[in-house]
This record gives sequence, C-alpha cells and structure tokens, in this order.
Amino acid sequence: MKRSTLLLGFSFLLSKILGLVRDNMLAAQFGALGGSGIFNLDIYYAAFRLPDLIFNLLAYGVLSAGFVPLFVEIMKKDGQKRAFAFANDILHITLLIMGTLSLAFFVFAPWIMPAFVPGFSEEALRITVQITRLMLITPILFTIGNIASGINNSLNRFWPLALAPVSYNAGIILGIYFLAPQYGVFGVAIGVLAGAALHTLVQIPSIVQARYRYTFSKKIWTPKVREMIFISLPRIFGMSVQQIALIISTIIASTLAIGSLTIFNFAINIASLPVGLIGISTAIASFSALSKYAADRDTIKFAAEVRQGITSILLLLIPMALGLFIVREEVVTLLLSRGKFGPADIVLTSNTLAFLIFGLLFEGVIFLLARGFYALKNTRIPVAAGVIGVSLHLIGSYILTQVWTYGTAGLALAQSVAHIVNAGILLILLQRNIGKSIIDWSELSKFALSGAIMALTVFAVHDFANEIFSDLGKLSVLPILALTIPAGMLVYFALLKILRAKTKAWSHELR
Repeated sequence: MKRSTLLLGFSFLLSKILGLVRDNMLAAQFGALGGSGIFNLDIYYAAFRLPDLIFNLLAYGVLSAGFVPLFVEIMKKDGQKRAFAFANDILHITLLIMGTLSLAFFVFAPWIMPAFVPGFSEEALRITVQITRLMLITPILFTIGNIASGINNSLNRFWPLALAPVSYNAGIILGIYFLAPQYGVFGVAIGVLAGAALHTLVQIPSIVQARYRYTFSKKIWTPKVREMIFISLPRIFGMSVQQIALIISTIIASTLAIGSLTIFNFAINIASLPVGLIGISTAIASFSALSKYAADRDTIKFAAEVRQGITSILLLLIPMALGLFIVREEVVTLLLSRGKFGPADIVLTSNTLAFLIFGLLFEGVIFLLARGFYALKNTRIPVAAGVIGVSLHLIGSYILTQVWTYGTAGLALAQSVAHIVNAGILLILLQRNIGKSIIDWSELSKFALSGAIMALTVFAVHDFANEIFSDLGKLSVLPILALTIPAGMLVYFALLKILRAKTKAWSHELR
C-alpha cells in the first residue's frame, strides 16, 4: 500500500474521531431536548443547510469532478505555469458564483429560511437567520480551500490534504470549548468559520512552495473552464439528490419536537461512520479499475470488479450493522452521554439509529454501483434512481412523522427505505447494462448465515453482561461493549472460516 494512501486513510479516520469528539462536546454543552434560544442546537444544524447546499452543488460539485484530471492534463501538455493559470481561472469563476450567491442569500435569508424550518418559533427562526448569515462565509473559504486541495492532489502533495479535514474539526471543537458556554450556537458557528479558514490556510504554503502564483486573467471563460463545467454536470445532479434529501429531513424535523433535528443528525453521524470507512473507501478504490475496464469494454472484468467490491463491502457491513443494532444504546451512551445529554436524549437517538441501520448495507453499496454507472459514462440512471429514492423519502417521511407520528424514527425509516429502493434499482439496471451477474450469492449467503448466528450470540452475551454490570449505571457501558464486540467478531469470523468464505475480500481493496 502506498504511503499516500495510508496517510489519507489515517487522516480520514482521525477526522472521523474528531467528529465524534465534536458531537460529544455538542451533546454535553447543549443536550438535545432541553435547548432554547441560543442554546437550541437544532438552530445550528438548520443554519448549516443553506451554506452547505450552495457549496456542495456549485463549488464542490464542480471541483471534485473535473479539476484534477484537467489540471494534470494541462500540466503535462503545456507546463505547470499554464496549469496554475487554469487554476486561477477556476478560482475566479467559482468565487464569482459563490460570492454572488452568498451575498444574495445573506440579503434574502429572512424570506428563504422559513421554507427550510417551517416548524420553528419566531425566536428560533430569527437566530437561525443570523447564524445562517454568519456561516455564508464558509462556502467562499471552502471554495479557495478545495482549489488548493486540487492543486496539492495533482502535485502529489498529500500532507496538506491530510491536515485539512482535521483542521476543520479542530476549529469547531475550539469554538465549542471556548465560545459555546457563553455564546451558544453563535460560538459554534464562529468555530465553523475558524475551521473553514484553517482548512484553507494549511494548504496554501504547499502550493506556494510549488511556485503557484496568483494572477488575474481578463478572459476566464476559456475552453478548458467550459470543459470542466460540462464534466461536472453529472456530479452536480448526483449531489443535488443528496442535498434535497437533507433539506427534506430538515424541513420535517423542524415541525417535530424541539431537539428532533439534533437527534437525527447525531444518529446519522454515528451510522455514517461504518459506511464512510467501508462503502465510500471501497467505491473510490474500485473506480479507476472500473473506468479502465469500461473503456476497454471488458464486461467480464468490469462485472468481477463490481462483484468483488460488493462482497468486500458486505463482508464487514453485515456484522457491523447487526452488532450496532444490538448495542446501539451503549454506543450512543458512550459517544454522547455527558453534561446535558440525558436519558431521554439517549433513548430517542438510539431508536432513530435503529431505523437508520436498516439502510446501512444498501447505502454502502450505492456508492459503488453509482460509480459503476459513472465509469460507463451513464449518469442518467444514478440520477433517476436517486430522484425515485428522494421521492419515497419525502412521501415516507411525511406519512411516518405527520400521519403516524413516529418522530425522528420515522425520518430514519423513510431514509432507509429510500436507500433500499435506490440500491435495488441500480443493482438491477447495472446487471442489465453489462449483461453479467454482479452478486456473489454463495458468498453473501455465508456472510448472512454467519451474521445471523453472530447476532444471536451478541444478544445472549449482551443480556448476560447487562445482568452482571447493571448496578454500575453508565459505567456498565464499557464492560458490556468489551464483552459483546469481541464475542461477536470471534463468532462471525470463525464461522466464515468454517464455511470457507472469502474473508480476504477486503484486502483486494487495499492493494
């Protein structure tokens, strides 16, 4: 494994750990159900939506899809100086878009935000508008930072890429620690701004050292800029589906009890950890090979790569999902229970997490299947599948929260159903597209059987541990997890060995 891969992998893991530390501090400082005024954490999560939306759709969508390939192409053909000029052109056009939109949304936020949080009180809405206006600076900072990331990536300078996400979370943590006790969500928002600034600043020295110089060109709408925008359109459409899903959840959660938006975000952050570590990393690792096999029209190797990727993902996600479902209350207690985050918060977060887990396996596979279509230069099917999923998410969320009043658990179940349908559509249509099977049913049946027996074992050990350590209260969490997790892992992998399953599937993705 290359040193750069190890470095970025370690950075991703460290960033996720800091994210959990951040959530722990937010839970301790604000709680979920008891917040009011500037100490209502729902406001912080709601204020994120608009800045996050415009950055992800317009800047990140463009920069993540086409910048690095075109920068490298120009550097090889015309030299580094011309590549830096291209980077400046992209910087100018994205900053022009971001600056204009941020200014427009700053002015019109009082009229826009009520649509995002229709259930908020007048006071909560007023503070949400103020926090949103403050955080509209972050898309501009992240635009600069992501262009610097693209340059560093192209030049194989990975230390700044590794430091950037860590610095971002560190900034938020400092804001929570020093400012939140007195200034509430305003202190957290200032921490977000500090984190965004650090995310950008840690990357600047590296590109300056590589002889990057800022210059302004009178003509920024060049053929290469147009090509990059065109390349990015599928990525923008794909991300718009994800953003719409988040907006739907925010809108509906705002109509529920105070703390619902916070509970939902905490549960998503916990559930997304295994998906990010396994599903996304596997999809990224497989993408270059899938693109090569697609270009060669080698459907046999293409199908084998997808099949291997799905097997790798489910090998680990199946036991993780089953185990997390059983010990979810202990996990939530361990990660979040401190300060103002009380027993009622733990129960609601655990219940919400339980329904998110239903979609965990399918969400992990979606990232790989979508990249399979991207490798085939077919962006319509992933977007269409995403639109169908989002439509189900909207309908399901409304029925489960407004008609049947399941609260945040209803939001989570609707999201999981959307993931299941989305993954099913992508799976069926990708198989039809290449005319080959991409599911190794023999291996998956071994994983499922081993997972089922593992779950029964974990249930038994969990109940046994609860009886032994019940008198310890919150302190029982660590010994319970210390018994159940190793027991589950031991049974799962022992059974896989007995069944002669391909337990080395994950190693394929690490090579």
